[in-house]
Amino acid sequence: MFTFLLAPFHYDYMVTALWTSALIGGVCGLLSGFVTLKGWSLMGDALSHAVVPGVAIAYLLGLPFAVGAFTSGLLAAGAMAFVKMKTPVREDAVIGIVFTAFFALGLLLISLFPSRVDLKGIIFGNILGIATGDVVQVVIVSAVCLLVLALKWRDLMLFCFDPNQARALGLRVGALHVMLLLLLSATAVAALQAVGAMLVVAMLVTPGATAYLLTDRFSVMLRIGAALGALTSFFGAYLSYFLDGATGGCIVSLQTLGFVAALLFAPKHGVFASRRTLRRARAQEAAVP
Repeated sequence: MFTFLLAPFHYDYMVTALWTSALIGGVCGLLSGFVTLKGWSLMGDALSHAVVPGVAIAYLLGLPFAVGAFTSGLLAAGAMAFVKMKTPVREDAVIGIVFTAFFALGLLLISLFPSRVDLKGIIFGNILGIATGDVVQVVIVSAVCLLVLALKWRDLMLFCFDPNQARALGLRVGALHVMLLLLLSATAVAALQAVGAMLVVAMLVTPGATAYLLTDRFSVMLRIGAALGALTSFFGAYLSYFLDGATGGCIVSLQTLGFVAALLFAPKHGVFASRRTLRRARAQEAAVP
């Protein structure tokens, strides 16, 4: 009766898309906890767009797209750090200038060599048509990111929460800053295949923001974010088969629905919970003679 629900598992390309999406989503969800705590949502957006020229150049030179994307992301991060140190311009303005410049360069390269570069794949992702070599790249990037986070998550947590305290405790804040940028760049490259440059920022922000509403413990927040990222990515890819829609759009739409649900129904920080708390406070004030 429900055999049609198993239809996606009959195709190798769908099975690959499902587990690859879940892997990428889990890594992005884990990292999104640090992005949320640090307030680096704009940084994630910047890096996701800054990888576009690197991907275009990699395609033109016949190199793996991950090499070009990662290099481009590092150059963008370095450019942002340099401009911020050398000028009094606010950080959000610096980020906006650099990432739009890199994104514009990528679009220019794509327009100059349209037959060599897959614009739609870069902008919107193409997880259903991901090649074996790209799957291997995604697995390697994800494994490295997970290993680094497993070893350094406490140091990164302290750096994101209070850099001055981290410095006072003897941690190398500069190295942690660079490490987090490297992880963001690598994860943006991995997620590029799933949802494209336009939606990578959602995968790097939404799961962490949702988990932030559900718990006050950072370790629990990381686990919730990783689980939300993996599950929404898996079921987003699964639903895209039946809806015949964009996989990236399905994934991010599910993540957004999860955030809206947490915003409304979270037991402590949700809208309804806040209203109940306010009503109780007012009732207690009214009861005081």
